[in-house]
Amino acid sequence: MALSWEMKQARTGEDNIMHTRPYVGVDWGTSRMRAMLIEEEGQAPDRDHVVYGDGIAKLDRPIADVLLSAIEPWTDKHGKLDIVMAGMVGSNIGWRETRYLPCPASLADLTDQAERFEQCGHCMAILPGVRCTNPMGQPDLMRGEELQMLGWLAANAGVSQADRLYCLPGTHTKWCRMDGGRLEFFNTSLTGELFAMLKEHSILVPKDDVIFAKPFEKDTFLKGVDVILDQPSALLHSLFSTRTRKLVQGEAAGDGPSYLSGLLIGSCVQNAFDLYGIPAAGVELVGDPSLCRKYAHAIERMGQSCRILDGVDAVHAGFLAL
Repeated sequence: MALSWEMKQARTGEDNIMHTRPYVGVDWGTSRMRAMLIEEEGQAPDRDHVVYGDGIAKLDRPIADVLLSAIEPWTDKHGKLDIVMAGMVGSNIGWRETRYLPCPASLADLTDQAERFEQCGHCMAILPGVRCTNPMGQPDLMRGEELQMLGWLAANAGVSQADRLYCLPGTHTKWCRMDGGRLEFFNTSLTGELFAMLKEHSILVPKDDVIFAKPFEKDTFLKGVDVILDQPSALLHSLFSTRTRKLVQGEAAGDGPSYLSGLLIGSCVQNAFDLYGIPAAGVELVGDPSLCRKYAHAIERMGQSCRILDGVDAVHAGFLAL
């Protein structure tokens, strides 16, 4: 079911080419908002057509004001635009709460349960989230990542989903299984949130290492991954070594945040392999390329293969697929 409202199309002469009016897609999470102007089907967005803002949990003024201010250059040029939103904007701390589709969920059906309304002359829609019982037997939820999964499907049309494991790194990292274009189940890991909390609000990382942050050190990161490989169930015991290594070894211990990241991401990957099994076709990483590369380092350290799809491209492809 297409989100069509007033998306008028004009056919040009004998060329039989369809020109679609631009619209705005918004991926609005807890910590970040990114909006993109979508003009041409099948093309990744020009980075000039992507704007970023604060996430839902960080806003200090009305959501509508934040959004309309962010996209003002586009509305000045094109007038009133249709706006499609996904993510925490549809949660109980967002703009309007939408339901969760139960798994197995066909991602192509997201629009059926969208919340539609009008704001300042713009036709708006907020997509639903997805819920499941995860492999640990616990309820699990996602909002926003399902759009990236839809984008992965659109970018990999015809590619078998069998024996693939999907990872969407972030503040709340998601691990997913799909089959036949349907999201079967997933689970959430608070890897990114825990990293930020431990780095900034614990004794593990010296304040100077936070204030005067060093570039990411791959070798130090992999030392953290190796600790988890040697003792997969000892994350809580291993975390304190972030502090003790620095106190005992000094500068030879390397960058503390890189080591801490290795412990957490290494544990995140190892636990996912324990839950889902080793994927024969490898791991599909979808998200910020720099963060995905850290996960790739850990996955490859464990002897497995992976591929990366830029999260912006995935979101764009997901909006087009709708």
